[in-house]
Amino acid sequence: MIALIYGTSCSGFMLNSLTSFCLLRETNAFNIQSHRLAIYNRSSMKSSVGKQETYSENVLPKDIRDRSTIDKEIDTNHNVQTHHTSINKKHNQNGHKKRVHSKKHNYQITDKHKVRSMFRQAKEMERTGQWCKACQQLESILKLDPFDSYSHLALARLQSRRERCDFLEKSRKNCRNLDAGEVRKDVTLLDIVQSTPFSKAREAFHNGTKRCPNSIHIWQAWALHEESIGNIYYARYLFQKALDIDGTNPYVCHGYGLLEHRLGNFDAAMKLWEKPLKSGDKGSITAALVCSVGKLMVAQGHFLEARNFLMEYVMQMNSQREAAEVYLAVAWLEEKHFKNFSRAEELLNSALRVSPENSRALAALARLAGRKVDSENLSLGRDSSFVTNGRYTGNDIERRRNGAVKRRLQVACENFVSRYSKETSREKSEVTDGRLFNAWAKLEIKDMNFNAARKILRQGMDIFPQDHSLRQAAGKVEEHVGNYTGAREWYTESLLLTPSAPTLVAYAMLEINNPVEGNEFNYTKVCRLFDEALLLDPRHGPVYNAYGNMELKMGNIEKARQIYQNGIVANCRDVASVFHGLAMLELSLGNVETARRILIDGLEEVHKQDSGMDSNRRKRAIFLAQSLGMLELNCNHAIEAKAIFEKGIEQHGNSTQLLLGAALSEVKLGNDDSARILFERSVSVDRKHAQAWQSWGVMEMRAGNYKVAKVLFECGIKNDHNHGALWQAYATMESRRGNIEIARALFAAGVIKCPEHVPLYQAWACLELRSGNFDKARTLIGEALTRKKSEGSSWLVAAKIEERLGNKGLVGLILQRGLEHAHHCAELHRTLAEYEINRGKIDVARNLLEKSIEVDPMHAPSYHSLAELEARVFNIEGLSKLNKRAAEVFNTNALEPTRVSMAILGSKLRKNSLSQGKIPTSISTLANMIVADDLDIEEEISDLDPDILIKKLGQDEKDILGPNKT
Repeated sequence: MIALIYGTSCSGFMLNSLTSFCLLRETNAFNIQSHRLAIYNRSSMKSSVGKQETYSENVLPKDIRDRSTIDKEIDTNHNVQTHHTSINKKHNQNGHKKRVHSKKHNYQITDKHKVRSMFRQAKEMERTGQWCKACQQLESILKLDPFDSYSHLALARLQSRRERCDFLEKSRKNCRNLDAGEVRKDVTLLDIVQSTPFSKAREAFHNGTKRCPNSIHIWQAWALHEESIGNIYYARYLFQKALDIDGTNPYVCHGYGLLEHRLGNFDAAMKLWEKPLKSGDKGSITAALVCSVGKLMVAQGHFLEARNFLMEYVMQMNSQREAAEVYLAVAWLEEKHFKNFSRAEELLNSALRVSPENSRALAALARLAGRKVDSENLSLGRDSSFVTNGRYTGNDIERRRNGAVKRRLQVACENFVSRYSKETSREKSEVTDGRLFNAWAKLEIKDMNFNAARKILRQGMDIFPQDHSLRQAAGKVEEHVGNYTGAREWYTESLLLTPSAPTLVAYAMLEINNPVEGNEFNYTKVCRLFDEALLLDPRHGPVYNAYGNMELKMGNIEKARQIYQNGIVANCRDVASVFHGLAMLELSLGNVETARRILIDGLEEVHKQDSGMDSNRRKRAIFLAQSLGMLELNCNHAIEAKAIFEKGIEQHGNSTQLLLGAALSEVKLGNDDSARILFERSVSVDRKHAQAWQSWGVMEMRAGNYKVAKVLFECGIKNDHNHGALWQAYATMESRRGNIEIARALFAAGVIKCPEHVPLYQAWACLELRSGNFDKARTLIGEALTRKKSEGSSWLVAAKIEERLGNKGLVGLILQRGLEHAHHCAELHRTLAEYEINRGKIDVARNLLEKSIEVDPMHAPSYHSLAELEARVFNIEGLSKLNKRAAEVFNTNALEPTRVSMAILGSKLRKNSLSQGKIPTSISTLANMIVADDLDIEEEISDLDPDILIKKLGQDEKDILGPNKT
């Protein structure tokens, strides 16, 4: 199927295999058959991994052993074909000091060509994940040439990558922030090498510096290794050793400066970065240095100085790629801080002039086109291109934005296709890759155009056959359409090309959500996939987020927290996802204040990263602002929540989630007019944002504006008819207005469209209960409990039904069974307590009410019921204690309304007259602009017979009380 869709030959793929990189760390979770795995037959892949590799079952250890044991067996039974590709250009352009072999060693180089060939083999092994074998190859090189600085550096870096994750947690606890320039004077190399636990990486770095003491890159790499595991003292000492060799080396100064910057020593960082810039030495000016200085200036609020500084150095770059990087930085500065979109576009075009076909610059231009649309602040009904003859054209702001981005990407991709064919495929480089095709395909996936996405990715693969990210994207397409076998094949193919953290995360998530065998995923297998991803890229934020979330769902709270904290210490590039995951963990445990602090810290870190360069990762920061704002709103801090949402909108533009949050804050504050404006902006950004329609409609319904609410509910359903809360709100409103049959039909339509939305069954059961249809109500609530027994509201409705029927004994039994499944429901505790009070069991009722308050300290009815109970038995001391507890939680002046609240109440009462008059013009225009493509609500509900649906549900009705029913 994959071969037919994408035009490739993927014969021989094993359904349950992974890459050579992941495969050999697996246990019996993978059913590896003893046959050959054909990778590709593409003619365009002749220079890539086109040979066959043989795997057999005896490759894997029978038992799970520690990482060192597994690593030793990593590359057993592999035939690796040497790829004669050039060594990384960085080694050639900015190489090490020339090796000087002392005569006292009596050393003679045997075969330079052999050493170079072996080095290329080692790098290819490293690229394909065969790290143990790569280390052995590098050690063999050093036996031939003990003074080869390249091999010393490669071996030490590889050992560092293998050990970093193991040391991260231990080092995190010992990491300290020191003052700028502070270095322990008693530190020696011997102290570092002999530090415990034993480290192969330190040993390799030490051997390298002994053999090649003038190789500044080995000293720098060693410093970075120590920094990555939190040894700040050692890192500073090693950076200083490197500067003793070359005091203005741009790479050492940049790395050392980043260390000081992360520790908050900004002056020290600036001095280090300025050293090479002011030296005037050839090659001392790099894009990384220039962009870091500019970023620091921006963070300190010196925007004009940053602009002038970047423009001064952009023409002094040594390469086209680095000049383009600086242009990208100054373009982002113009857009974000000066709001000058035209100038930003000019600068991005300048980047393309100095570095033609630069994928990053082309992608930045496409994103800029989208944000230009966003900056226009379009509003429904106010833009002539948005409305045609009073009818909605279907292009809200989000779709206009995506359309602008898509057009840019399409032009860029078509230019690539016109210049290159399958026969003249291109090598992936630092400047050019398949990211444009990837970004275009993602937009098509978002619009559910899966065939178009497949075609785009196929074109990208033809031009960039070695770009593994395109194959990962192809796997995501297949996952979206439910072709999980095809998705696994594409992920495997991507990993065989180049093992990467994003692909491993995608594979792990596929195994979690859609396991191959049975209903339970293979926990050990998924953990190892995440571990491999962290070994490949310890700074990839989504790994920590996905890994921690999995552990949280498994109930491993401490391990999940440790994973998130490790991600923060690792200084991830996508730091927003890590902070968000940790905050959600703490929030799930009820640590509200801790979660709040984490979200605030996360926003500060994102702001630092966002100040320097545009990136897709900044979009994830929206979730931090949204979560923090909703947290404040749920804590009744509406003013603080409003400020957070407004700041987020200012930073991220028209985000429909942030606009909705701001609207809900205004509702909480009683500012309905302001809320209406924000609700309208939210749905104008994304007309499919069902929650915005529902929240707006509920606000109007509560204000008594039923006609307006009706229009809003219908607009929301027409745009997203699979949103159960919209059907429920609409039906509830009709039942309150006395339109019982319409309400019943709406409930039935909602159940058909959203069969898993339990509150629909609850609300419908309540309607039938009020109408005296007890059998129907019992059937509906039974269906709700069958679908979700942990929903306390369903047990309350079930108990109410039996109470109305006079089955008092069954009422208590239902409530007790409900507490077994929904022990978190405070109202369930309170209701059972009232039942026990009526039976005269005061002590039991008191315990239940105490438990209710413990479950939800903000549940006011529990305080009220407990106060009544204590008053009934004349427990004055108990009442006094309860009053003190309540005073700590609730506002003591809650019964005394302020002038502002009274004014708001009066305003609401005056505006109730809107429901008796005609619909406001803006709402009427909004309704006319919504076109129902495939749903007619009136036809939908008129064709339904709710009674037949209830009978159908009743056929499968189960005993909700289970075997303990008496």
